[in-house]
Formats: sequence, C-alpha cells, structure tokens
Amino acid sequence: PPPQQQQQQHQQQRGAVAAGEEPRDRQRLSLQVTVIPPEVLIVGGVDGANLPCVEEVEMSVKAMAGVIGKGGASIQEIEKRSGVKASTLESKEGEHTKRLQLQGTKAQVQDAKQMLEQKVVLVIGEKAAEKMRKHINGKILEGKRTESGADAAKGGVNGLSEFCKKWAVKAVMARKLAKMDAMLQRYMIRHFNPTKAKGGNLIKGYTAALMKQPQKWRLEALYEDGELDGEVCETSSVGESGAMVGRQRPVDGETEDAGATGPGGEQLIELEVDEKLGERAARIYGDVQPQHCRLLRM
Repeated sequence: PPPQQQQQQHQQQRGAVAAGEEPRDRQRLSLQVTVIPPEVLIVGGVDGANLPCVEEVEMSVKAMAGVIGKGGASIQEIEKRSGVKASTLESKEGEHTKRLQLQGTKAQVQDAKQMLEQKVVLVIGEKAAEKMRKHINGKILEGKRTESGADAAKGGVNGLSEFCKKWAVKAVMARKLAKMDAMLQRYMIRHFNPTKAKGGNLIKGYTAALMKQPQKWRLEALYEDGELDGEVCETSSVGESGAMVGRQRPVDGETEDAGATGPGGEQLIELEVDEKLGERAARIYGDVQPQHCRLLRM
C-alpha cells in the first residue's frame, strides 16, 4: 500500500494495542473440536453386547431332536459353551415346527445361534438345513409385512416405539429409524413436532435433513444430554500451534513414552486424518476442512 495508507494502518494497530486488543495481523481463529465417543452413538452403548437378550429360534421337528440330543446332552453343551439358558417352547396351534428360547446377553445369544446352525447342518444335512432356513425366513418376512411401526422400532432407543406409534410411522420406515445412530434417534424423539402435515409423511425428509453435513444439531443434542462438557465428550480448542485431542489410559504393563503422557499418567493421542480422503473429508466430518485439522476415524 502507499506510504500514507501504511501510516494509517500502523496508527490503527497501535490504537488497538493501547485499547488492550491484539493487532489484527496477530489474531488467529481457533477450531473447537468435540470428540463424540461410541457410547453416545451406539444403541445400548459400547456395552450393548452385554445387555440382557431373549430370542426365539425356530426349526423343524427333526432338527430340534438333534439339537436337544440324547438326554439333553447336545443342548447342555451349547449352553455351557455359549453361556445362554435354552428352553423349548410349546408349539402354537397349526405349527409344524419347534421353537427354542435363548436367554443371555446379546453376545451370548449370537454365539449360541451360530452353534445351533452348525448343529442343525450336522443333524439334517446342508441341503435340508438350507430348505428349512428359506421356509422360516419366508415366515419372518410375512410377519414383517403385517408388523406395526411400534413393533418394528423395538430395536431402537428407549421411546422409539412410542414415537412411531404416536406419529403412525410405517414398519419399513420404523426399521430404518431403529438402525440409525442413537444420538439421532433421541434428538428426533425430542424435537420432531409437525403442526400441519401428518407426522408419518414427514419423517423421511426430517431424518434426511439431519443426516446432511454439517450436522450442527449434534452439539445441541450433546448439550441437552449434559454430555458436551462433561466426562463423556471432550472439547478442545485447536489454535495456530495445533492441539492434542483425545485421551487414552495406557494398558497395564505397557512402556510409556514420558513425553507422550499427560497428568495422571494418561496417554495423549493426536487426532489425524487419512490424506486419501481428500475433499471427501469435508463430507464425512461436516465443516472440518484440511486447513483446520486432520482427522482419522478411530
């Protein structure tokens, strides 16, 4: 700029310093990075696999006999290995199949179901087992066609079934809602309140809007749940010199780098990004840009 303009800028800067402000060329904006851990996003939290679970498994009469075994030896072995409690249920009128109830944690029930599938193949053969699965899957599909939205939403967060019943959400949409992350489900239950049109007709557009980036509503959701500045989520200011984001306690017995630990022996983890994402990083991580910081999905 011309000398006269330079002198005016210099006077303005001196005046700003005298007033206690930082010169404009020294001012630096910082980025607030909030790390949202899995327990906030997963229905049931990261310990969801350890939550109580009850499921029923349907199979042919011949398959059930082989699964139970002589004197109950086979089913007792499956109970011992998986940790579930198994019990046979009485057949409903007109049914030509048998049902087995499995009680345990979600992880235990899943393990038991895999063991049962393997046992059925050994008992009746692979072709017969495949035919039986197709028949049972057909019955399940038929049941889903007549299923209500409230029943279809039972796999979601607490209150989702009641929400779907209130707004007359159809079963197909309710199943999609139950598969979305837990934070989105809770936010939708609290804030969805159409006044003119029928709620069931607006759900699809509402959820599509929430999924668009940047998802700034997540900060509001964290604040409402008391997780924004609590022990669950960590918010860090990233300035010109960068910042260390994320903390992880070292595993017992691990050798710690003295320069990489913080107060209390916590190990600091630097948040980085995969450069291969390129421009896609903005779509994946909202309004975070490469010039702000580098993020890596962990």
